[in-house]
Amino acid sequence: MQKLLLALLGLFFTATSYAQGLSKEGPSVLTELFYQAETFRITGRTGLARQSYKRILKQDTENETALYQLARIMFAQADYLAAQQLLARGTSAHPSNEWIWRLQAQNARQLGDFRAALASFRALQELRPDKLEYVQESLQSAVAAGLMEEAISILESLEKLSGITPETVKQKMEFYLQANDLKGAEKVLRQAADTQPKRVEYLGLLGQFYDANGQSKKALKVLKLAVSRFPENAAIAMEMARVLQSKGDVEGSIIYLEKALRYPGLTLQDKAPVLLSLWEGSKKDPSMISMVNRSWEHTKVLHGSEGAWDLLEAEKFLFEGDLEASALSYHSAIKKGLNAIEIYQQLMAIAEEAGLKELAIEVLDDLQENYAQDEEIQQYVVFSYYQWKDWSRCAPLAAKHAKNSMIPSTKKWLLDLAAHSYFALDSFSDGVTNYELSLSIDRDPGTLNNYAWELGKRGKKLHYALELVEESNDKNALDPTVLDTWAWVLYKMRRFSEAQDKMELALQLLRTTPDAVVFRHAAAIEKALGNVEQEAIYRSKANEIEVNHAP
Repeated sequence: MQKLLLALLGLFFTATSYAQGLSKEGPSVLTELFYQAETFRITGRTGLARQSYKRILKQDTENETALYQLARIMFAQADYLAAQQLLARGTSAHPSNEWIWRLQAQNARQLGDFRAALASFRALQELRPDKLEYVQESLQSAVAAGLMEEAISILESLEKLSGITPETVKQKMEFYLQANDLKGAEKVLRQAADTQPKRVEYLGLLGQFYDANGQSKKALKVLKLAVSRFPENAAIAMEMARVLQSKGDVEGSIIYLEKALRYPGLTLQDKAPVLLSLWEGSKKDPSMISMVNRSWEHTKVLHGSEGAWDLLEAEKFLFEGDLEASALSYHSAIKKGLNAIEIYQQLMAIAEEAGLKELAIEVLDDLQENYAQDEEIQQYVVFSYYQWKDWSRCAPLAAKHAKNSMIPSTKKWLLDLAAHSYFALDSFSDGVTNYELSLSIDRDPGTLNNYAWELGKRGKKLHYALELVEESNDKNALDPTVLDTWAWVLYKMRRFSEAQDKMELALQLLRTTPDAVVFRHAAAIEKALGNVEQEAIYRSKANEIEVNHAP
């Protein structure tokens, strides 16, 4: 029994010394019941531990460890009311126990009693004035409880510990405003500006405060003082420009806007809307052009190395209708690391509209590499290669992703793209392989027709091509495209009269949407039959359609 007891004792001290940071128990609690409770807790037998701690508290109502550990168990089981009662006993009996106070504060938050949480954190502030975290927790609790005066008091104690900062000043001002104390808010800002005259932020906040409260004269007075003290501060110049504009002083506003754009201190994100607005304004007012051009140049000097600058220029070029310059600027932004998919998509849309195939292919190559693990984007890349008729890139990539796809419809779609691309590259066997794989998933009329067309066009496996197109027609009768393929396969098989019958039916169905290719096929069939006049009529119709539909 003695060896077992020593082993349990070692386990207890090892676990609690590193995990809890709590135990002020002396020899008086080193009883078998106490060790039993601790053993149950450490080994995860919570129900037994809870029962043991309750038994201890019956014998010793103020037992420090039992109160804390039983409250922890109740807290973990979301029995916050029971935990509250235990913790109130604990803090009353052991007011110097930091861990019990902390748990009481957290438990009060769970109950939504932020005043009680505040009281606990305030007690922790007094107990451990060296811990800044308790000041922050007190502040959050005071705000949650709506106690603005208390929050201000806590902020002031925070400033004593870590000094006055623009963040604490702004926060304190907001607390006064929430308490509808405008004079208090003004006093906070004026004191900060007076005590720290080298910090421009306080003058800026004071100017904003006056302007927001309809005191524009005071706002201008403060901002004039600020710009005189800090003549190259972009943020103050921008604020001055805003206030002047609100007063109708457009000329003065523009002067300060140019200063704000010239000096460092503002991000390009802050400057971009202003620059675009000025640029749009210069289109209506030519007198602004020189100032706008200067502003753009100043901004370029400060931010030209940023990818965001290229995005800004891309937008400007787009407004001007210079699609190629816009696309190149988007591409430059991507090269500088702004490779979000939305930027790629915008660039691709512009490249497509402007017909910039070389740039589009380069971008698609980048997209393929940068988003190699995103299957949806990879499919977009495959289809884009297909649309640009870059068969050498499309074919192997489509086949690769088809092999890896687990969705039958997607797999089939990729196989069809691969097959078409391989046939376009005159890679006959690869084209056949991919079409066969596609048909093994679904023998849809479109794939059957396209496969038959590729075979008929090359005059290969014609009997098989005829079977394919007949099956396509069975599934989608009276489709002029299928009838054209059927006629062409028969033509290649030198069955000219049958081909003529199918072609005449196709042409009847195409009366509302004539197709030059079909008419040229019809002309070839008539020529094979020796019908020179009809051949000429069909060729004439094909030429007429091509002329009318020329770009």
